[in-house]
Amino acid sequence: MQAAPRRVKTIYSVIASPQRLEILRILNIKGPLTYSALKTLAGFKSKKESGKFAYHLRKLVKQLLIQLNRQERKYTVTNLGRLVLNLTRQIEEQSLVESGKLYVRTSHQTMEEFNANKILQSLVKEAGMPVELAQKITSETESRLYKFQTQYLTAPLIREIVNALLVEHSMEEYRHKLTRLGMPIYDVTQLLGKAGDDGGNVEALVHQTGKQVFSEYLLLEQLPRDVADAHLSGDIHITNAGSWGLTPDTVFVDLLSVRSAGLNPRGRIVNTSMIPSPENAERALGIVVNMSAMLTREVSDEVTFRNFLQYLGPFCKSRGKRELESLLLRFLETISSPIAGAQAPSISLELNPYKHDDVGREVLDRTLDAALGAYRSFVEETPRPDVRLLLAKPNRVDETKTLKDAASIIFNGGRIGFFSSDQRRSFLGLNANILGQESQADNVSVLHGLSLNLPRLAYDSNADETYFRAKLALLISVAVDALSTRRRLIERTLKRGLLPSLAAGSDAITSDTMPLIMNLVGLDETLASLIRDPTTASRFQLADKIVGTAGQVADEKSTKIDRLGVAMLDLDGAQRLSALDSEKYGKANLQPLLKGAYTQAPKLVLADLENPEKMEYMTKLSSGLHGGLSVTLDGSAEEVRGVYNMILNATPKLPYFKVDRTISYCRNCGAKLAQNSTRCRRCKSVAAAQYSTAA
Repeated sequence: MQAAPRRVKTIYSVIASPQRLEILRILNIKGPLTYSALKTLAGFKSKKESGKFAYHLRKLVKQLLIQLNRQERKYTVTNLGRLVLNLTRQIEEQSLVESGKLYVRTSHQTMEEFNANKILQSLVKEAGMPVELAQKITSETESRLYKFQTQYLTAPLIREIVNALLVEHSMEEYRHKLTRLGMPIYDVTQLLGKAGDDGGNVEALVHQTGKQVFSEYLLLEQLPRDVADAHLSGDIHITNAGSWGLTPDTVFVDLLSVRSAGLNPRGRIVNTSMIPSPENAERALGIVVNMSAMLTREVSDEVTFRNFLQYLGPFCKSRGKRELESLLLRFLETISSPIAGAQAPSISLELNPYKHDDVGREVLDRTLDAALGAYRSFVEETPRPDVRLLLAKPNRVDETKTLKDAASIIFNGGRIGFFSSDQRRSFLGLNANILGQESQADNVSVLHGLSLNLPRLAYDSNADETYFRAKLALLISVAVDALSTRRRLIERTLKRGLLPSLAAGSDAITSDTMPLIMNLVGLDETLASLIRDPTTASRFQLADKIVGTAGQVADEKSTKIDRLGVAMLDLDGAQRLSALDSEKYGKANLQPLLKGAYTQAPKLVLADLENPEKMEYMTKLSSGLHGGLSVTLDGSAEEVRGVYNMILNATPKLPYFKVDRTISYCRNCGAKLAQNSTRCRRCKSVAAAQYSTAA
């Protein structure tokens, strides 16, 4: 029993030396170290001090506070050594507290005496507060802190108290400037648990937490107050708020300009080589892979490569179909590999054989056949293919072979959008032709990701159509402010060099060619709320008026710099807006109108395609929504023939459409599952996941 007190006394005598305590701390922070590395870090640099260092080291080893790993020849802290360090730190902190002074535990893990001047400096520098007012708030904060009698303070706690005082004094503008951005511990814990289940990785997890901070920064600092309030209340919805003020949503890249000039990144892209104009197919596809790797770090939703056939065609004249398919399959596998984690934007390839350029139609057709064949193989071997195709619709009825191939690919899980050959469309459905001829450019970035809550306006209009359209015009003004602010934020980001790929080269995507698109949400629910006459004709007539009003106001507010457009696309705000309206107006009042989320882009079945009145309505919507209309066809047919008939019927009637077919695949082995099947035939697993070919 007497040995224990003597042992404790000996340990205290060992750590009484500041030098030995410092050696313990260094090993605890740095981990295992060699004798020479530890000696240098502990400050014993001269040869004369070697004996002194060896003396201190023997003392620590003898008391089992550190130990030597003889195989690695490195010293490490023992569990007893860590315990001694923790107790020493607690004693130091408690002695500071007992002194009667206030001390702050800082973010860099030190204890510092409380200094009220730091609050004053923060109020003046960060919040822009006048000095006299800042002195008053600082004095009141200091008085309140001393009354709390807390054992220790932290920087976040002090900031919370300052912010509470600012709210009490109705100084919310200053409080917003001082707000600490971040996520609650509970939310981070939930995010960690959910990331693996959703198929994400560490990079995606870090990316998502970072976007949360920038989302708060956008709403508190960057957006006008009325715009931020409109988003939070549910009048509008901002998609991808975390990157909204940093990157554009969709970028169109014309590969013909790349074919003539090559890829010559400049400025801050120092780790990418300069590639001249391609001389063969391998080189041409390699340039697209490099561009994809760069752009997917600087775009939120989609990168659309236009004129893919015309770009590749000249290098395919002497290549056989099988050789081309093999080459393109390797290209698809490379371009679809995850580059920026689970948050990477999608890649879309435009296939338009009807734009000949300087390549013959025969070469374009052969290249198209090879591209579809390679994509078919890619879809079959990939559980969830992320590369999309944009296929130009045939000009003649007899050109249906391509449609049959496309129907077969979609049936098996491919993602293909169909567009008129004279248009520029993204897979989402955005219409890049919104720019006038004088503003057309090879490469264009489009800012969208902002949705207008039409049902909210309808509920507040008491079935008064005229009042509704007046409120719609006011809401569009808010949306214009939001999108114009966003364009300026992106422009600032470009000038700072944070988007080097978009800012580099003579064919750069600049702020001079950035159309701004606002999305209409809940048109069907709006019609049901406003109209008393339930006839189809009256509904179509009112819809035409609403779209016409939105388009007219957008045109009136457009300028040479801000070209505004209205669209009806499938974005992620519909569910949030409907949930907010359910809370505001009561689920009982909205239940007949809601099916989990507000409607967005039209969804058609075969009977709709054969209805002349419905097709006339779709034509009017397409012409009125000059920012884009994405029509989705029902692709749930049990045979390929059913999908093909839908596509064939829609081709002459719709400017742009996609086919929505739900595909199931095994999360265990990646095999595609048969329709309505719950068990994998290959590995017998029941862990299934699904995706839509229209998403």
